[in-house]
Amino acid sequence: MRLPILFALCLILISCDLDLVMDSSYATKQEAVDAEMIAKGWIPAWVPQEAIDLREVHDLDSNVSALAFSKPRSKQLLLPSGCRPVNHSATQPALFNRSWWPSEAALKRAYTFFRCEPEFDKSVFVATSRTGDHVLFWRTYAR
Repeated sequence: MRLPILFALCLILISCDLDLVMDSSYATKQEAVDAEMIAKGWIPAWVPQEAIDLREVHDLDSNVSALAFSKPRSKQLLLPSGCRPVNHSATQPALFNRSWWPSEAALKRAYTFFRCEPEFDKSVFVATSRTGDHVLFWRTYAR
């Protein structure tokens, strides 16, 4: 009698969707603030108030994440003091494949990169478009 119950329980567990990846988007930073995404740590506090079209994805289990947003070219981005310029070759790829995330070729061609101090034992990177109007932020597994 125990074996059929155990087998049924295993099937239920296998069929459950254990995907802890969450996607969200916000028209403005204020919408992200109102949704408590900054308080929860998914969107960094240094994102400028003028940021628009914020798109974010994160894994609740692993704390890896990716964020893209636009900002006015005239608005200077003030990164944390622990962020240092690096070459693209010193970065690690974001772990999510989303339509709003640039391809590796576009990243290499059109972005400037920074490596920041680790968070949650994850490597942290920021990339800014050379035109100054688009910013990427991602956390990935540390190497």
